[in-house]
Amino acid sequence: MPDTLQLGLIGLGHLGKIHLKCLLQIPSIKLVGCYELDPEIVKQVSEEYKVKFFSDLGELLRQCNAVDIVTPTSTHFTIAQQAMSLGKHCFIEKPVTQNLKEAYSLEILQKEQGVKIQIGHVERYNPAFSAVLPFVKNARFIEAHRLSSFNPRGTDVSVIHDLMIHDLDLISLLAQSEPVEIRANGVNIVSKHPDICSARIEFQSGLVANVTASRISMKQMRKFRIIQEDAYISLDLASKEAQVIRLLDGYEDNTIELDTFKGKKFVKLEDLKIQSNNAIVDELTSFAKSILEDKPCDVSLQDGIRALGLVENINKQMSRYL
Repeated sequence: MPDTLQLGLIGLGHLGKIHLKCLLQIPSIKLVGCYELDPEIVKQVSEEYKVKFFSDLGELLRQCNAVDIVTPTSTHFTIAQQAMSLGKHCFIEKPVTQNLKEAYSLEILQKEQGVKIQIGHVERYNPAFSAVLPFVKNARFIEAHRLSSFNPRGTDVSVIHDLMIHDLDLISLLAQSEPVEIRANGVNIVSKHPDICSARIEFQSGLVANVTASRISMKQMRKFRIIQEDAYISLDLASKEAQVIRLLDGYEDNTIELDTFKGKKFVKLEDLKIQSNNAIVDELTSFAKSILEDKPCDVSLQDGIRALGLVENINKQMSRYL
């Protein structure tokens, strides 16, 4: 079994350059080369990082076992389809494709070719989220706020595809249930797609999630709160901090006694210790490991489809008011 993955990087825009830096740090990945259409970017990156560029995408695909697709969303399907048809494993940045029809086509092709696909829902690797997962049991209410200042990059899609999808993926993972009702509204401010959106999602499990995303805010925010019968869990995904307030049946050190309708309980507040990491390095390392050890990907194509399904449903609800 090989100990390194021969990988090609496709797309060297803002995020693609970040992926390049991360790929060069991962021992289990050998970067075969890159493919980029912009000659200025090719010149700048090849001089700075001394990496090989291919002018023919087909030639790059023939020389690698897997690809990292970090191109505009509108191109994901065509590139992934070409790579998968040649038996290449694919890491695809979120959202997986620009619509569910394309995503379902990739799902069929994946089954035919037997390749692995991982989707770049990078917040799965946020150490604050990882730290609270053991405490989440039957979440009843989630509130997520993701606010960002305006950046022309990314306005080819709505704020739901661009930003909210991060939280929709986390919510879908925690819900482990299908949505039964979605209400949403949004506003186009500076682009032809919604720049602000608020949505309320109810799941079969009874979980209710309120999600807000904006890309024209005065401040940055990535807050995520989870409420369940025995705990209140608060995450700051930007600063990578997490706090858990639990309701215990028995006394423990540093707890406060509380009388409830269920009898005497004990409240415990914990500021979790967070291990710092590079989430993109971690997700790409995980992708390589899944191929080298023939294990399932952490964030599967089906996970990407579920998140995109929520995006399309929210867009559909929002279109009634736009």
